[in-house]
Amino acid sequence: MQYYFDGDSNLYGTAGKEFSMPARTKQMGSIENHLKIFVEDYVYTYLYQYGRSGGGKEKLAALIGKHYEIEGQDVLVISGAIQGKETVQQNGVECFSEETWEYIGGQMQTYFKGMNIVGWVHCQPSFGSFLMARDEAFHKEYFKEKWQVLFVVDTMDKLDTFYIYNEDGTGLRQARGYFVYYDRNREMQEYMLENSMIRPREEAQEGTSPQAEAEVFAAEQTEGRERQRRKPSAEERMDAAKEIRRVLQKREKEVKQAKKEHDRLLATVSCVLCAVCVCMGLAMMQSLDRLKMVETELLAMQTSYQTLAEDFEGVKVQSVFAVQQAKDAQAEKPAATEKVTNKKYIVEGGDSLGYISRKFYGDNSGIARIMEANGLKNADMIYEGQALWIPEG
Repeated sequence: MQYYFDGDSNLYGTAGKEFSMPARTKQMGSIENHLKIFVEDYVYTYLYQYGRSGGGKEKLAALIGKHYEIEGQDVLVISGAIQGKETVQQNGVECFSEETWEYIGGQMQTYFKGMNIVGWVHCQPSFGSFLMARDEAFHKEYFKEKWQVLFVVDTMDKLDTFYIYNEDGTGLRQARGYFVYYDRNREMQEYMLENSMIRPREEAQEGTSPQAEAEVFAAEQTEGRERQRRKPSAEERMDAAKEIRRVLQKREKEVKQAKKEHDRLLATVSCVLCAVCVCMGLAMMQSLDRLKMVETELLAMQTSYQTLAEDFEGVKVQSVFAVQQAKDAQAEKPAATEKVTNKKYIVEGGDSLGYISRKFYGDNSGIARIMEANGLKNADMIYEGQALWIPEG
């Protein structure tokens, strides 16, 4: 099937440059409906060579190619890769520097004119092809187009994964699969000759010209292509099948292990939450029991206090009554008579002429004499502090 587009990757009927889907492709994984990714074989091979050349160090690279939108379907064709030279460490993270971007821009002008940066590569030997949070943050900052991708490669374990933006564009997700296509990629061949990972220029034998190096490298690539075109032997097919099974089993084992760890973590969290709920329930039950005991004790204390108050009130009344009785008895009891010899007596509170008569005469017979001696006309008309003469009896 053929499609037509202009230089800005937009469809305009039959006008513009003709584009055909690659004829020779190899599917890796499942078919991705959101974004179809095609990687040229030279690029794919070169990235593995580039990642292994670092001696186990992390490496970055830029992906070069074109983006097409064909009948509403996003298609990404990756036909070049540029090394991420002069990268820097920021908080332990490998990042592109200003020099890196300048180098990439210069290499694009030299080898990949008319193409765009469609993504980047993170080679992380022995760390798998998992997406790191720092990589996702870096991608969202510098690669904002919905079709720009991240390619994570573990060159030691031969694992790789493309990551693309999710449907709402808020984060990255793993692409279901991609295609490796075979084509005469002269641009990438020229870049590889100048930046070979198999036969670096600085290690070439003395006196070897660049043209000779290019011819050797091209011959090696041609030989590799011929090996790919010829029909593999039974032993090679068996080895390839074993390798595929090994990779699939390894990935399946990693998935199972990750699921097992997830289930274990979920079970642990559930047990902890259950234990917390049980402890809280027991604590609440104990608190309710203690509250009931406190309430019972308060009621008992209140009852005891009321009883004590009533008893105290009764005792107080009885005491007051007894004191009053004693005072009345004392008031009624005649005082010891004194010998009367014309003396002055000062009236005290509560005194009466009868009391004064009994005090001095032994009975009430002296009332008239006291009234007569003091000129009193009414026996009840005496007051406290009054001076009375007590006549001799």
